[in-house]
Amino acid sequence: MNILYFIGNGFDINLGMKTRYTDFYNYYKSTESKTELISQLKKEISQGIVNWSDLELAFGKYTINLNNIVEFDEVYEDIVDNLADYLTREEESFDFSTINPNKFLKNICKPESFLADQDIKELKNYKENWKNHHCSINIITLNYTTIIEKILGENILPYKIGSFYTNSIFLKDLQHIHGYTDKRTIMGVNDISQIEKEDFHENQEILEALVKTKCNRIQRHNIDTICEKIIADANLICIFGCSLGDTDKYWWQMIGQQLRKNIRIIIFSKGEEIKQRFAQKTARTQREIKNLFLDKTDLSDEEKKIYEENIYVGINTDVFDILF
Repeated sequence: MNILYFIGNGFDINLGMKTRYTDFYNYYKSTESKTELISQLKKEISQGIVNWSDLELAFGKYTINLNNIVEFDEVYEDIVDNLADYLTREEESFDFSTINPNKFLKNICKPESFLADQDIKELKNYKENWKNHHCSINIITLNYTTIIEKILGENILPYKIGSFYTNSIFLKDLQHIHGYTDKRTIMGVNDISQIEKEDFHENQEILEALVKTKCNRIQRHNIDTICEKIIADANLICIFGCSLGDTDKYWWQMIGQQLRKNIRIIIFSKGEEIKQRFAQKTARTQREIKNLFLDKTDLSDEEKKIYEENIYVGINTDVFDILF
């Protein structure tokens, strides 16, 4: 059986790191603006942005103020440099001794255990289809930080992390689809429709910097191809800490396509606490998250109705609460 974890910034936030957009913006606005275009960008992104995908969309809209590749590089490199430097300092100042690595490994071995009883039962029955096989776990992260690598420590992938019926669970691979803070850092949009400046739609240099899929392709590292294969081979995909934003729609569409293979998806979401006495609100929120995800896919309305039963949603669970 192949299990995939698709990890977003919510993972780092869950550990107490100050990696929300608002944390970064408070830092960014205090830095020196080398040009008027950079100063203007800071004003443009000061309000109405909650998630990192909102920032990427806002930058795509801001391109209307730019005239050429020189001006684009000026503002793009400034915000990416400052973002990377900010996250590097956050990571360096984080106390990793507060993390329980064994709890992390235990969590990723049994994601269904954090769901409702009926969901646990259904997913256990589903996993029995592979009870005579080993289980492989892969992780794809959207984050630039290397928090997961530090949690894993000296262990070299792949290595055994648990048992699957009478067989073994192996943590097989970890991939950074958007790069790191110090190399191949990708911050951008999903496609040209999210670039406000129409003149830039034909500018290859800008598209290779700003459209994420093109940026991955031209770097020729094959990480994107590896991630595509991991997704295609997955039997169970767990999404954690992701806002399901439009700037990563390529990946939501790819994951959605796997539903046609009758796979299962678990979406873990953090939000406002719901009182246990109002259980119907939990069901309402779960349905909203399912619809949010399905709306990002290219499935037909009929397919969405068929496959929504294969999507499970965990609200404010204890998954990845891995601090001592």
